[in-house]
Amino acid sequence: MIRVLVIDDDDIAREAMCAILVKAGYYVFELATPIGATSVIKRDGITAVALDINMPTINGDKLAKLLRENAQLANLGIVLVSSCDIEQLSALGEKVGADGIVSKSKLHVALAPAIERAVAARAAKAAPSSSSSSSSMPPFSGPPSTRRPR
Repeated sequence: MIRVLVIDDDDIAREAMCAILVKAGYYVFELATPIGATSVIKRDGITAVALDINMPTINGDKLAKLLRENAQLANLGIVLVSSCDIEQLSALGEKVGADGIVSKSKLHVALAPAIERAVAARAAKAAPSSSSSSSSMPPFSGPPSTRRPR
């Protein structure tokens, strides 16, 4: 089962993301601050994280970069979530090695598919013997589609 950690300092946004992901069938954990995220990820076997960009203690893009640089978390899917401009969010995602991005205005249609794609992208990287088209995908796939792939 996919285990997702949602990190957002905004209670309403965090609750909305959690509700969307639970409804999609994921096992969801949440933090209001990025402090302790690495411990939760390791302790609870987190498969993917959904990170808000703008947080007071450390921005989500900086946390994503730290997570991506941690060799023990190489298989962790990372999705950046923000209400900022989509081009800016896309550039940040590419810069930090995120697996996807989601605009907060599109949470209900885009979050669960973005998490699914992030987990699939990381699984493909972990299994290089799988089809060459999957393993040659870049780490960032750009703005998510509005349909859930099957």
